[in-house]
Amino acid sequence: MKPYLYLFISFLAIFLSACSNKPTQATEAWLTKETKINLPSPHLEKPYHDKQLLTFNYNDQQKSLITLIDADTNAITVTGLSTLGIRLFNIEYSGNTIITEQNTVIKEIPSAEQILSDIMLSILPIESWRVNLPKSWQLVDNNLNRQLINDKGEIIIDIRYQQQPSSQKIRRPTNIKHNGFNYQIAIEGIE
Repeated sequence: MKPYLYLFISFLAIFLSACSNKPTQATEAWLTKETKINLPSPHLEKPYHDKQLLTFNYNDQQKSLITLIDADTNAITVTGLSTLGIRLFNIEYSGNTIITEQNTVIKEIPSAEQILSDIMLSILPIESWRVNLPKSWQLVDNNLNRQLINDKGEIIIDIRYQQQPSSQKIRRPTNIKHNGFNYQIAIEGIE
């Protein structure tokens, strides 16, 4: 009977690990509940590495998580950790596929794919987004603010940045307000 038990446990472990790693060909993101777009290529001129504390305000609840972001000319990877250091998810986007490993779901925060989209919207050059936006939508940018505006003139996403030295090309966001899904993210850099 023991060989069957070991075989069953091995099969169950393989099955569960296969369920948590979900490669998908869809490289889309939701801007609102009605508007979906293709994500732009994750092309950056120079590598970007950051460790951030994200504090989400959603439905009058507040939750925090730590993100580790690694981006270069070929891919962007975001790892989400609880504030205790427990790995919640890992998501990698290469331009062709999104591979998501979801360990734990927390209802009070957006999905890993939505967090990836918000990070990409805040760090990728504005030109890479413009070709993917719906007709008559705009991405307006200045030094300390980036806004995604829909075809009705409504601000869907408002991103605030910290002042950075002119030598750094990639600005670090401090706040993302997503009016399309009614949440806000306060972002603190972690050294």
